Order: sequence, then C-alpha cells, then structure tokens
Amino acid sequence: MSELENALELDVVIGENRIISLESYPLKILSYLGLFLDVHHFKVEIQRTEKDNSETKEFGLLRVGGLNSGLQREIELRKQLQEYGMIAKILAVSEQKSVSIDFPALGSEVPDRTPNPIEVVTDSPESDAVDDREKTAELGENLAAYLEEEYYPEQDLYTDASGTYILLLTGYPEPTLTLESWLQENHSAEEILSLVIQICQCFSHIFQQKWCSINLNTKQIEVNRQGKPIKLFDLTDAYPLDYKPQHGLSGDYYAPELALAPSIHEGMSCYTTGALLYQAFHRMLPDRDRYISPEIQPIPRIYQILKIALSPVPEERFSLAQLRDLLVATRKEFRQVKTRWNIASHSTVGLSTSRLQNEDNYGVKQQQLSDFNTLLLGVVADGMGGMSQGEIASQIAVQTFLKEPIPENLSTAEQCNTWLVDICQKTNQAIAEKVQDGGTTLSVVLAINHQLTIAHVGDSRIYHIHGGEIGQLSEDHSLVALLVASGEITEEESWEHPDRNVLLKSLGSTRNLSNGYVQNLNRTVNKLSIDLENNDIIILCSDGVWDLVQKTEMLDIFSHATSLQAAVDRVIEKVIAKGASDNATLLALQCQIESAY
Repeated sequence: MSELENALELDVVIGENRIISLESYPLKILSYLGLFLDVHHFKVEIQRTEKDNSETKEFGLLRVGGLNSGLQREIELRKQLQEYGMIAKILAVSEQKSVSIDFPALGSEVPDRTPNPIEVVTDSPESDAVDDREKTAELGENLAAYLEEEYYPEQDLYTDASGTYILLLTGYPEPTLTLESWLQENHSAEEILSLVIQICQCFSHIFQQKWCSINLNTKQIEVNRQGKPIKLFDLTDAYPLDYKPQHGLSGDYYAPELALAPSIHEGMSCYTTGALLYQAFHRMLPDRDRYISPEIQPIPRIYQILKIALSPVPEERFSLAQLRDLLVATRKEFRQVKTRWNIASHSTVGLSTSRLQNEDNYGVKQQQLSDFNTLLLGVVADGMGGMSQGEIASQIAVQTFLKEPIPENLSTAEQCNTWLVDICQKTNQAIAEKVQDGGTTLSVVLAINHQLTIAHVGDSRIYHIHGGEIGQLSEDHSLVALLVASGEITEEESWEHPDRNVLLKSLGSTRNLSNGYVQNLNRTVNKLSIDLENNDIIILCSDGVWDLVQKTEMLDIFSHATSLQAAVDRVIEKVIAKGASDNATLLALQCQIESAY
C-alpha cells in the first residue's frame, strides 16, 4: 500500500444509485460527470449518519484514476500545498485493486472533448467471477477506448503495472457558482480582473512549489460571489516543473507548444491565465494557432497584457509574478474614475442706482494633476466698501486663490483644508494692506476628483444639489443669521430684518484670522469633505442672488433647465425681474464622473 488511507473492500462497483463506502463516508452515486484527462468524475450524495439530523443534502465530487493518473500527481502536489485556502479540501482518499463502472447511459454524458463513450462494465455473476487481473485489464481497455487518439495515442493512461486505482472525495462545487457559469455572464472590467488575479495568484503559489498549472477545468472551480477567494476542486492539470509528457497535450486553455510535448515551464501557466482573461473580455477563447496571434480588443493595458501573455513564443511571456502585479495595477486603474466639470456662470451689476459698479468677483481654476486626478477650484467674493474698495478687495481675494501654486501632496481632506485656510490668511493680509475701509466675503470650493472641501467667510453661499434636493454647505456670518440661530427671530422674520446686511465676518477687516474664523464643512456636515456623485451640482452665489431667489426656486430651475448655463441665466433673469437691488453673481459647477476606460 502507499501512504493513502485504508483500502476499500476488494471489489467496488460504481453505478447509478449504488452505495459505496469511502473511509467513514457512505456515498450514493448520483451521476457520471465525464472523463477529464485520465480521471473519471462522479457526483455523489454523502449519506447522513444516525447522528446527523440535518435535512439538507450534502453532495460530493468523487474522482477515480490510476496510480499513474493525474490523481496521483494531485495528491503529491496537495502534500506540498498543505492547507492552501484556494484549494478544496480532501474529505477522503483510498486505493482500490478492483473498480468497475456501471453506467448504462454513460455515452450521453461524456463531455465534447472526449466523445468516445467508455464501454459499460456490467455488474453480473460472470463479471464477479473474473479475477482481479482480468477485471483490471478490461477496465483499462474500456478507458483507453474512451480517449481520443489525438490526446494520448496508443497509450493506456488509466492503468499501470499495479492495477491499483485511487478514489478521492472532495466537496461538490455549486453549479451556479462555477467558473463555467460565471463566464456565461456579463462582468465589469474590475470584476474580470479580480477573478483572474485570483487564478494567477493560485498558479503563482503552485509554481513556488515547482509545479505548473497548464489548463483549467472551469466546471471544477467555484467562484464565490461574496468577495471570498475562488476554490479549485481539481488539480490534475498541474505538472511538476520540467516534466516532459510522452505525448503532446491539448485542451481549451493549453499553451500551443504543448502539442509538441515540450517540458512543462512557467510560461504555460502564463498562457493559461491569459487565455482565461481573453475569454472573459471577448466571450470566446483565443485561437491557439501558433502562427496567428488572436484578435484583441483595443483596451489600454488589457491589450498589451494579452498580447504578451498569449505570445506564441514562450520566452516572450510574463513570469507569473510579473503577470499578477500587472493585473493588480491594471485593476487599480480600472477602479479609477475620471471627474469632469461642466461650468456655467453669470454676474450682473444689478439695477440699483447706488451700485454703479460690480463689486463681485469670481473665478475658476482647473488643473490636471495626473492621468486620473483632476483639481477644480471655484471662488466667489462679494466686496464691500466705498470708492471701489469693495471691488478691489474681492478682486484680490479671487486672484490670490487662482494664482497660488497647487502643492504636489494635496490629496487628503486634512491637507486640502489646511491649504485653503492658509490661502485665506494670505488673502486677508493682502486685503488689509492694500484696501482701506474695505473687505470681502469669500466662498471657495476645492474638488480633487469628486472629493469636495470648502473655505467660507461672510454671507455669500455655497449650495449642493444632490438627488433632487438642495442643501446649504456654508453658514451665513451675519447678524440676522446669529439671531435666527439663537432663536431671537424666525427665519421668515430675517427676510425683512433691518440689519440683514450686517456682516460679522469678512476678509480684510482684521490683520490676523483667529482659529476657526474660516468655516469648513465640519460646521455643516460634521466632516471635512464630502464625496460628490455623478451630476451633482455645486452653486456659489453672492447675497444679491439668494436674497431674491430662494433655494427651493433655484432647485426647481436647475432640475428642469435644458443645460447648466440655461439654469444659471434663468436664475439671474429672476433676480433682475425682482429688482436686482445688489450685484448678483452665480457660479455653477456640475460634477460628471465616468469610468477611466
């Protein structure tokens, strides 16, 4: 006996609905699944014991092969892999001297790649009388007849001199969760890459044991839809490194050079992984003709990976470690999204005879930080003070922000907030030095991709339109806002309050800004940044706008306008129609998020 567990009874007949015992497992044979390479596969039901009160049926995968079959290699490999998480555990394994297979309808269940049916070995008194050696020889002839000549010409792959067979039991892959089933569905590029990375990782781990997986049995690979690792139930397609088959091999995921029976090498595992990646993206397997490269969709990075992984020249292919790292990096890029901005604006001096010049200023700055990182800076400032002082103050505020270099390390919400506050301090000092008796409000939004932070001083406003609703991200630094917050007056009363234009904060009114003087998002949403979604709109406007057009009206206009600019123009039309007693400025920024590829 080998190192396998105890042998079964002398004569085992595997037939539909028969009960056999494998170690402590009583098994009911349910169906024949086919011959894969030189190993027979059966679906079995693991019978409940007296102690098992469960009503749920438990199924298993029973495989039968000779001592010189892929099962023997699999057992050797499993010893090296030990308890590797991507490999289904063995429930039971044994050796048997005499095995008969009794399936009257066997031929109809044979997979297409091995179309010749195995001859049926019937369970009869005559067959029971045949001695072990004759039964072994007969089974070997049946199995040899079952194989296509182009795979293993003139070679009996199922028997060896010992006439001993291996029976191996594992759990049964859920049919709806197999890789075969998964490949029939539509998947995103990220989902495809995530699965192929797992296959490549498993192959890489096997290669570290000096073995190579050179094909895939998609029916015996379970894909967990809950984010857990895949699980391989069949390792018979793995061979020791430098193993030289006596005859050429062929299969759906085999490298083309295997038809010439070369020594097993790492590049074959790379090809197999690439073939799966190709199939997942193209919904078909690549042409394995050694002289014709398969047609590949022009998808950046995927194209290059497939071109090299499927090269007919083995030396040109990636190592498994290289391929795995490239797949991981590519998945990271596919997870990236590109953020684009639709920008619209309108500013008017209004209709007031006492405001003959526009003291509002605004500006927008866009900068491409990298292939996938976009920065957007939007600023609105409402100046105050006589003799053009307000116009100068607001202009200084906008220009200071737009001209300030963007730091290379500006990425986190904390870094963005610190940078915004620092520029507010710088702006405040510049205004205080250059403008006498003047100042400005300041509302700034900074978006890196779809992460938004703000800096705000005064009573201009920042709105956020999202999901059919509008919310105010800024707070009003005014006397009436303080009275409303303290409960002294209602919000309705604030609209007609005589001191509604009295500001409590502005830039330029003091030399140094105290800690917390500049408002960030913590004040309104309890965090430093928010993540915008596709088609979200950010509105910055001076009080000349929101004083006459309430936010509910603004929401209705932006929700039904034919374009962003049309919405902005419509709001300003309403402002003018209502008297436009102040300068009015509105800057709208619409976030458009799309996949990087």
